Amino acid sequence: MAALKNGHIPQVLATEYASYRDSVLDVLHKELKSAADSQSRPLVLYDPMAGTAPLLSLAERRGYTAYFNDLNSLHRYVNAAKTLASYRSFKDIGSKELLSLVCRMAAGIDRLERTVTEEWIESSVLKKLALAWRKSEDQGQSVGTLTKAILLLAIRDFSSFVKTKNPTWLKSGGLRPKRTAKQALKSAIDRLDLFYQEVYGEDTDLKGGDIILTANDASRFTPKRKVDVVVTSPPFCNRVDWDRLYAPEHYFLSAVSVWHTRTEFLGTTAVHRYSDFDSELEFVTERSDYLARFLEEVRKRQIRNERKSNYWVKYFTRYFAGLFRVFDMAASILRKNNAGIYFVVQDNGHRGLLIDIGEALAESLSTQGFQVRHLEPSWERRHMGLQNISRHHRLVSPRQWERIWHAVQ
Repeated sequence: MAALKNGHIPQVLATEYASYRDSVLDVLHKELKSAADSQSRPLVLYDPMAGTAPLLSLAERRGYTAYFNDLNSLHRYVNAAKTLASYRSFKDIGSKELLSLVCRMAAGIDRLERTVTEEWIESSVLKKLALAWRKSEDQGQSVGTLTKAILLLAIRDFSSFVKTKNPTWLKSGGLRPKRTAKQALKSAIDRLDLFYQEVYGEDTDLKGGDIILTANDASRFTPKRKVDVVVTSPPFCNRVDWDRLYAPEHYFLSAVSVWHTRTEFLGTTAVHRYSDFDSELEFVTERSDYLARFLEEVRKRQIRNERKSNYWVKYFTRYFAGLFRVFDMAASILRKNNAGIYFVVQDNGHRGLLIDIGEALAESLSTQGFQVRHLEPSWERRHMGLQNISRHHRLVSPRQWERIWHAVQ
């Protein structure tokens, strides 16, 4: 990461690089360079659960072909603005002209009276923002990419919501902030500008990669080119509900018809509608002895607490079944003599019980004929102050460890 001025990547979204810290990035850079040195062509990377795509700038810098996929459409639109092509368009247009353009697209919002609503965004404001989105689609591809990302990054300043005791859970309703549209849009542009300056700056040693961004169910998506290495970081387990964390943005994307509901396995609200529990419980426990013991312990604790519902057993079963399907797909697209799968995980806790995502994935991949090793060392994560998704549980322990695993055939 020597190209970064301050040794870190600035935050664009609330979850920016929450699971890829500087030390992890440094190790991955070295591992990928070693893999690339053995190739006669640039590497082809695939991240099936990319989130905020922390390796995007690395792929641009080294000229890799890279597929970044995520269920969350918000990530696809914001990540598109992080590419080298978007950075160059940003430089050509200039931040002042870009601000003027987006303000014209969103004209009229400041004249709307602030009213109390139970929705994430007042209907009158939502109509203006949807119109601005459609105007973005009328621009050229490069300008449209930037303006759409700016609108999404500014949505919170046009939204009506309150924070709950759990800082990662939002509740809809209330009054939208008093910030003007220009202030909100300028703040979004400034965040992008800071990202560009830190990640690309005036560096001329940029090869430019071939970046492909998608928002699909990764268990059903296959890259069109042969993939050399899969690099990914599984989503938080029992920590963050993405559907609530990004609820205002999802509400807006739904209004402009680009949002879908395939993120269910990352949230808590869909557990009660979960109909594949019996088959998926058998699926995950056959693949991992660790998970069999873990889920049995969760079940026993529910009984001891006189809870008739097996909610948490369902939640974790659904989570790991989805995760295993994604990794099965990732394993299937790799051929012999490839660079394998690198996955970055962090230890989680469920009411004092360790949730070792890495161990479960290592056992599952071993059933697919992969040899899995844990790359040393581990790193202590910086505490994010996030609460367990159970609203009545204490804050998570600040002592959590981040680890990199490597699986090869």
